[in-house]
Amino acid sequence: MMFGRTLLIINALITTCGAASSSSALRGLAVDDIGTQNSWHENLGECTGAICGLWGDPHIITCDGLSYDCQANGIFTLMKNHWYNIQGHFLSVGSTEMKALYSWGLFTKATTTNDIMIEVEDDSLPIFQFSFPDLSALDGTVSPPSEEGCFVGLHYVDFNDIYELNMPGQSRSVEPSVSSCRERCETIEGCTQFSYFMDGGCHPQNDASYMLATPDHWTRSVSGLVDKCGLELARTETSTDFPFSRVVNHPPGYDLQGDEGGSGCPILFYVDGDLVDISQASVGGFLYGDATSDSSVQLESEHEIRVKHLTSTGSVSEAMLKVEGYGPGEMWGCHWAFWVCLPQDQEDLFASDTVGLFGSPDGNTHNDWMDVTNQPLPIPTEDYGRISYDYCLDNWCVSQDDSLMEYPPGTTYDDHKCSHEEYVPFDVNDEGCVISADKIIAKCVDMPNAMIVSCQMECCFGGCGTIDHQEEELEKLNKIGTDVEDLVYDPPALPTPMCGEDEKFLTGESVCPDSANIVEIVQKSSDALPLADQDLLYGIVLEGLKDDNIGRSIKFKVDNIFENEADIFVRYEKKVGQYTNEPMCESMPNTKSGCDISAPSIEVGCVEFGNGVEPFALVDLFFVSNEPTSFIKQNAMPQQKVHKCCKAPDIYNNDDYSVVTYTLKIQCTCPTDNQAL
Repeated sequence: MMFGRTLLIINALITTCGAASSSSALRGLAVDDIGTQNSWHENLGECTGAICGLWGDPHIITCDGLSYDCQANGIFTLMKNHWYNIQGHFLSVGSTEMKALYSWGLFTKATTTNDIMIEVEDDSLPIFQFSFPDLSALDGTVSPPSEEGCFVGLHYVDFNDIYELNMPGQSRSVEPSVSSCRERCETIEGCTQFSYFMDGGCHPQNDASYMLATPDHWTRSVSGLVDKCGLELARTETSTDFPFSRVVNHPPGYDLQGDEGGSGCPILFYVDGDLVDISQASVGGFLYGDATSDSSVQLESEHEIRVKHLTSTGSVSEAMLKVEGYGPGEMWGCHWAFWVCLPQDQEDLFASDTVGLFGSPDGNTHNDWMDVTNQPLPIPTEDYGRISYDYCLDNWCVSQDDSLMEYPPGTTYDDHKCSHEEYVPFDVNDEGCVISADKIIAKCVDMPNAMIVSCQMECCFGGCGTIDHQEEELEKLNKIGTDVEDLVYDPPALPTPMCGEDEKFLTGESVCPDSANIVEIVQKSSDALPLADQDLLYGIVLEGLKDDNIGRSIKFKVDNIFENEADIFVRYEKKVGQYTNEPMCESMPNTKSGCDISAPSIEVGCVEFGNGVEPFALVDLFFVSNEPTSFIKQNAMPQQKVHKCCKAPDIYNNDDYSVVTYTLKIQCTCPTDNQAL
């Protein structure tokens, strides 16, 4: 019975087409007036010199280009020299923004920059402090405001089919937020509830559905009724009032609500410890001084603040603060990216007396770690994360006497000083990550070396949507290097290798441990074609029932097993919509023989009969060559052509070209897997 079904599907695959069938370092800040030179020739506004700074959770970028993380809690010296004394206050994600992260086990694993204090060594100029207020009143007790009324860790499925995440006639869409997914549901007749996954997947459902627990290894899910989930409660909207703050909007890349500026973060501005009312400040206006002042602070855009100081030599030093995050109470809520430029005319002084997390700006990354006396400390060659964590806490915690920070009402230095929690190493497979490990790895694998680890961290903690924005900014500066010696990070999680020296990995024979080959050749165009002595497929990934997939799928790469170069066409079916597969054809022209990690990875929908029949996929492979001495040319059957669905070039109709074909049946699960949900 099973054999008959297989032949039926093979024939359908061969005869149908067209219609769906069932079944070095980072430095600087990306704004228009910042240059792209290295060393002491970078530009931040009017300042020409050396740029260093931090972003994210937080990722430190020294003036010489050393990149490392400081995921500790407390007040730290960012830079101290004859001109600047700059301090930063790092808060654990969850301390004031997301209580839910405690339950996820993410506390102490990530911190963000909540406060920046800038002092210059000129008694006539004030100390500036830029802060986000205590946003804990916006936390809620379970979820961020956008998840009010929702169920976390559950998702809806069709009452009669637990593999179907969408109501009839609908399919997955990508939405920027829970609220946007709810709004989509409101536009669909019969949609009463929905599921939203943190990778953006939005799935509308009707009353003929029920909830299932989302497995731990899936992307985090949020689900609920359309008239309750994603609607902020009144207590959330009115529980906090910061009358002296200016709500600073985010870049469009951080938008949650569909508005260009996002929901906005309230910022507080202190001058010499006094809170200044900036609530009515306009974009382009000055929070302190004016365009002619020796010291000024300007709200340059909806999310950028520029700080300028005139030095004793007449040069300009500048700093830029940039609002980052998704908004108050949201995951990855409100935090700063910060960049500072040291003027070029004092290069020798800055190079000799600068200490702090931003390093020594002398062109040498190897001495960018130092103690408070400016004595170099060794940069680790292993266990980078733990040693970086200890380096921050052991050397750059600010004492109570040296602190520049004005503390929020009701708090003291003891509430903000460094806390020496147990170091928790980052693991992309941590079940607390809000996006599944395979999607995090896939998102970050093509990032520059200097961003892979930071990308994985930010994705894990809910900031995956910010990564492209960050990369674009840093690329504008040409500051994304590839020198791994300048990266103080533990090795990132990478995809399983697919090619080795004269070896292919994750083949049909090896992808499932201790089991038979899951790839079977069920048809070939010539008896002379090799069968089991070579692997046609490699890099096989059994996708399974994960996240928002509609049914199972399988990924793989195709090897040109013949000695000569060939054009390859791969005909398969892709999962789309409800219970449907759409015929597809992938072309691989001029494919050389052998394993190639850059070859396209093809995702094929699996056929699922149920009733004890293991899911499988069917694939047609067409190898085309006009090389007279090639195996293909010598063993092709007359009149064998590439299937019309692949829309092969007309030149293939020339007698100079020959075609050989395989039809493969691929099991979509390992024989030993237990697939029951």
